[in-house]
Amino acid sequence: MQWPTLGRWALGIWLILKIGPVFSANWLFLADREVAPLEAALRNAYRTPALPVAFSLPDSATTLRGFLATERPASRRALDSLDALANFCGRQQIDVVVAWGGEAIQAARRRCASPALLAGMTREQFAPLLAAHRATPVSAIYLEADPLLDLRLARVLLPKAHHVGVLVPASVPAWLASLRAEARRLDLALVEIVAADDLDAVRALRPRLASLDVVLLPPESNLVSAWSLKPLLLMTIRQGIPVLGGASTRYVEAGVLAAVVADEERLPAQMQSLIADLARGRTPSPAYPAAVQVVVNPAVAQTLGISAEAIQRAHSLFSSP
Repeated sequence: MQWPTLGRWALGIWLILKIGPVFSANWLFLADREVAPLEAALRNAYRTPALPVAFSLPDSATTLRGFLATERPASRRALDSLDALANFCGRQQIDVVVAWGGEAIQAARRRCASPALLAGMTREQFAPLLAAHRATPVSAIYLEADPLLDLRLARVLLPKAHHVGVLVPASVPAWLASLRAEARRLDLALVEIVAADDLDAVRALRPRLASLDVVLLPPESNLVSAWSLKPLLLMTIRQGIPVLGGASTRYVEAGVLAAVVADEERLPAQMQSLIADLARGRTPSPAYPAAVQVVVNPAVAQTLGISAEAIQRAHSLFSSP
């Protein structure tokens, strides 16, 4: 599954840098994929020089790219290996690292002993990283919105729906308790469909569809993968069963009816607060995006007969204050 477009993240982080004095010292940005609009916006936000950096990953075609924004004199010596990252972080006395993507996060955590804000991964992916001991503060903003918000979306977008199917792993995940509680509050029957992996998820869901009004995608990549999403959507649309959820707009673009996702344009306040705490040596708790929005696939909505009024109600539920 591809990651969401990052242009609006650039605006969010630009506002953070413009508004607050959090990064008055050295700040290192690293990403493990092409994020040119984000990098350009971050560079332009600084009136001090930005030093481009690149670190190759051993035994991988991936190169970590980014820049150091600093008010201190910085060496412009070429950096072309991952080992150099540790020396660079120590030599430049990095105050805060922002890492985007799994490989960038792993490299930053292992080689930069600086407070870090991590982004671009789901809660599931972050869990083992955040559980590992680290002497310096680290926090994260999850890629996906809180899963229980998709239940609220189901109640508003599909008012006649009652039985909501959700794929769950055999081990009880952390997000399931709040989902169960929210289902009870909304008077929805949560039908838990246990599956071992993405292939098993498609097989397990198929015979249950006739008794469901809507299917909720779980925030579990081993159950809903890029491979399994296509057959899952094909069989649900053929039977007229709406599918809600997904970590990003990419799921909706792929054929999910609708989802509550992070609203990157309204994330600056949340990010600024977390980064300020990290810069002061505090360890703020990782969090779901506080600002969210509804995205709808209009073609799927038309196919399933979802009214424009229902879509408008859904948008209004999560509209900006």
